[in-house]
Amino acid sequence: MNHMNPRTVHRNLILRIGVAAFIISALFGFGAWQYGKKDIGREILLRTENGFKMLNNQIRDLFDDPNDLKPSAIQRHLEQIMSKRQNFEPGLFVWIGIYDLNEKRIAQVSDATYEHIEWVEKLAGQAPGHLRSHKNMKFNVIKLKGIPHVQIISPIKNSLDELAAYGETVFAVFPDTLNNLRKRAINLALLAVFIVVVTTALLYPVIIHLLNRVSSLSERLFEANLEILKVLGSAVAKRDSDTDSHNYRVTIISVKLAETCGLPKDDMKRLIKGAFLHDVGKIGIEDEILHKPGRLTTDEFQLMKKHVAYGIDIVNKAEWIKEAVDVVGYHHEKYDGSGYNSGIEGGTVPIIARIFAIADVFDALGSRRPYKEPLSYDETMEIIRAGRGNHFDPVYVDAFESISKSIYENYAGREDEGLAEELNSIIKTYFYE
Repeated sequence: MNHMNPRTVHRNLILRIGVAAFIISALFGFGAWQYGKKDIGREILLRTENGFKMLNNQIRDLFDDPNDLKPSAIQRHLEQIMSKRQNFEPGLFVWIGIYDLNEKRIAQVSDATYEHIEWVEKLAGQAPGHLRSHKNMKFNVIKLKGIPHVQIISPIKNSLDELAAYGETVFAVFPDTLNNLRKRAINLALLAVFIVVVTTALLYPVIIHLLNRVSSLSERLFEANLEILKVLGSAVAKRDSDTDSHNYRVTIISVKLAETCGLPKDDMKRLIKGAFLHDVGKIGIEDEILHKPGRLTTDEFQLMKKHVAYGIDIVNKAEWIKEAVDVVGYHHEKYDGSGYNSGIEGGTVPIIARIFAIADVFDALGSRRPYKEPLSYDETMEIIRAGRGNHFDPVYVDAFESISKSIYENYAGREDEGLAEELNSIIKTYFYE
């Protein structure tokens, strides 16, 4: 878990909300455009249907006797309608045909002035099998040079509202009508985009408020986890030596060696947790053994070694500090396999445990203990070098050589408050983003 800078959170949130708003508005806009395009077809069909009803109303009296239709009279009326025809709002009927109930054409008229009339007459002569159904009529829409032409075949009712004949029309839609419908579809799409953008803008303060609350809770949780780390480390430090300084020093020294070796950030975080809690299992060791001033007997040492297993059990009980297990469980392993608790060797020992082992021994040698005085830098490094290849990983011993002098001068035996401040700075570096 990391604690993120609020500015970074807000910047990322703005970016993500912006991307989400763009994607959603694009999807809504595209959906609205597709709906608008379909609506264009529905609107044209509806207007054509209404025009056919107007035509039917003008000639319905001629069909009161379906068995005695007068084609010449029907033809004259159609010609009158065509000659006196006014522009119907969305377009013009450019071809009209009438069929009796046996589907025999008995009259037809066309607009000879229409530039595509020859093509229209061929269209009107096609069999109706390919037409689509809508209510009680059949229709088809065909474009010629971008202009929709709607072909309709529909029943004609007489004044008694009886089926008396069939009518066929071809309706040419005006380009302006089509452009207006397209503009309406575009406006619908833009409106959808606008609604999404405005909704996003209105929701942003609400999201920020909720995010601030979540961030506050997250920060408290993060700080609580850090406190758990410090409390556990301090508890065992107090029981072992009445001071936190050893924990602070070995953690700082481990971090500096790991930085020299170029460890990734995630490994650094696991190392910090493990270094601070490396001896947490000593809580379970009896005082007589833990505080014995002299060398432990064989039996006592066997009991002391149990602190590794105790430590593993403790850190595995909490998810956030579980990452400390590589150091807690393996910091007493040796490169040649002669260590404990598992007796593993070489590259099988976790990297952070191999790094920590050098820091732990280096700090112990340079510090005052109840049973010994601190060793000098040369004496300390002589022992570290002697452990190269058996106790310690040679690669990390060589890396430590370059920083060991400054480490000894700055940290050997230190007990001051500055250690805690330096550790807090390290925690901010690796746990806060």
